[in-house]
Amino acid sequence: MVLACSALKRRYRDVLRQGAPELRLIHIDGSRALFAERMAARQGHYMPASLLDSQLATLEPPHADEHAITLDARASPESLAQSALAQLHPSRSTP
Repeated sequence: MVLACSALKRRYRDVLRQGAPELRLIHIDGSRALFAERMAARQGHYMPASLLDSQLATLEPPHADEHAITLDARASPESLAQSALAQLHPSRSTP
């Protein structure tokens, strides 16, 4: 199952892990400029670009003990998905 949510703070992620101890986090890391550019290009999204700065200020990047997979936001969505799957299921990745 895939659940997409911001879970910007460690304590939010801790609550999620309480309900699902095997939970794996995927943290997509990027610059403010990149996120602003992408937000400006999308239409009809529920989150306005005006919230970007507060979201980034609130963000507590995952710590090593959270065993998050960190991916580079500069990659395409397809590449991000492939990278996430390869790290979640290394035995299934294509050589």
